Amino acid sequence: MTLAVISANHRHAGLAHVDRLSAAGADRLLAVLADHAVPGAGTLDPAADCGIGGAVVLSTCNRLEIYLDADDPVAAAEHARHAVARASGICPSEVSEHTVALSGDAATRHLFEVASGLDSMVVGEREIVGQVRRSLDAARAAGLTTPLLERTFQHASRTSREVAVTTDLARAGASVASVALDLAGRALAGDRALLIGTGAYAGVALAALRSRGVEDVAVWSASGRAAAFAESHDVVAVPDLAAALARADVVVTCRGTGTVVLDVPAVSAALRDRPGAAELVIVDLALAHDVDPAVGELPGVRLVDLETVREQLPTTTAGEVDRARELVARGVERLGDDLASRAVDEAVVALRRRVEGAVADELSRLPDGGQVSSEDAARALRRLAARLLHTPTVHARTAARDGRAEEHVRALEQVLGLSIPAVTVN
Repeated sequence: MTLAVISANHRHAGLAHVDRLSAAGADRLLAVLADHAVPGAGTLDPAADCGIGGAVVLSTCNRLEIYLDADDPVAAAEHARHAVARASGICPSEVSEHTVALSGDAATRHLFEVASGLDSMVVGEREIVGQVRRSLDAARAAGLTTPLLERTFQHASRTSREVAVTTDLARAGASVASVALDLAGRALAGDRALLIGTGAYAGVALAALRSRGVEDVAVWSASGRAAAFAESHDVVAVPDLAAALARADVVVTCRGTGTVVLDVPAVSAALRDRPGAAELVIVDLALAHDVDPAVGELPGVRLVDLETVREQLPTTTAGEVDRARELVARGVERLGDDLASRAVDEAVVALRRRVEGAVADELSRLPDGGQVSSEDAARALRRLAARLLHTPTVHARTAARDGRAEEHVRALEQVLGLSIPAVTVN
C-alpha cells in the first residue's frame, strides 16, 4: 500500500475554488470514501477498483486534502476526485482542474510540510497541526485509518513539534486570525469584541483578541453552543445578535457553515444603533463567507477576510524555512525507517506465537500440584529446545545438500546473532 493525496489549497486553487470543493464538509467526504473503502459496499467508479484501504480528510479555511492508503495511487487519486465531485455536486473535470495529486515520498513530504506550517498562508502558523490531528481522529472514528496512515500522521505531528521548538520560524509564526487582526488598522486594546461561532478556530480567534488587550468579549452562535463555549473560555454568551453587533467595536466570525450571517441590512442597522464614531472592524475567518463582501463597502466599516489576509501576508526569512525543511526531511527519513522495520512485523508475530505455543505445550505436560522437580524441569526444557531446533536443523541440512550452506549460515548469524566459523566442504 502507498500513501497518496489530492490537494486543493490556497497556493494553486484559490480560496473561492477551495470553498466550493469543500462545501459538503469533511464528514460527508469521509462517508462517501467509506462507501468505497468498505469491502462489498460498491465503488464511486464501477469501471475501476483502486483498492483504497483508508482515507483522512483535512479541511481547513484554505485547503481541502484527502490522504489515501491505496494499492494504486493514480486510481486512488481519481476515485478521491470522484468523491469530492459526488459530495460537492461539482463536475469531476472541474475537481481535477483545481486539485493536484501526489504519491509516495512526495505525498509524505507534503503532509509533513503542511503539519509543520510550511505550506500555510501564514508560514509557521501552529493551528494547522491541531487540525491535522483532528482529521486523523475523525478518520479513526469513521473506521478509515490504517497502520500506514496512523504512523504517517503521527510522525508528521512529531516533526511539527520539533519544528516548533527548534526554529525561529515556528516561534514567529502567527495564526491567520492574528494577521487578520493586525490588518484592522488600529490598536484594539480596550475594544468590545463579538465572536460569532464556537468551532475549533473560535478559540484561536479569542486568544488573538486577548493578546491584543481585548478583554470584553461576547460570543453568539446559532447552534446553541454559545453558553458552553462562554463557560469554558470565560466570556459572555449573548442571545441577541443584533444587539450584540450594535455594541461591538470588533467582530470576528468563524462559523464557516456556507451561509452569510452578517449582511448589509444587519450591519447597517447595527451602525445606526452603535454609539461612538470609531470604525467597526469585522474579521471574516470563514472560507465560505460568514459576511457578505458588500458589507465592506459600508461607510464606517473595515472588513478583513481571508483574501485580504493572503494579499498582505508577512514575509518569512529563507534561512528559517530552510532549517524547517531540513527537519521535515529528517522526519520523513525516520518515518521511512519505521515503516521498513514494520515490514517484518507479521514474521515476528508468527515466530513469537510458535515459541509461545511450544512453551505452552511443554507446561501442560508437567505434573500437576504446583511442585516440579529439577529432573522434570530439565526434561521439559530439553524437549522444548529439541522442538524449537528441529525445523531449523532440518532446513540447514537441506540447504547444505542443495549447495546453499554458506547462504544459510549467514542467515542464521543475522537472525540469531551467532558467530559461526567459515563453512568448509570436504
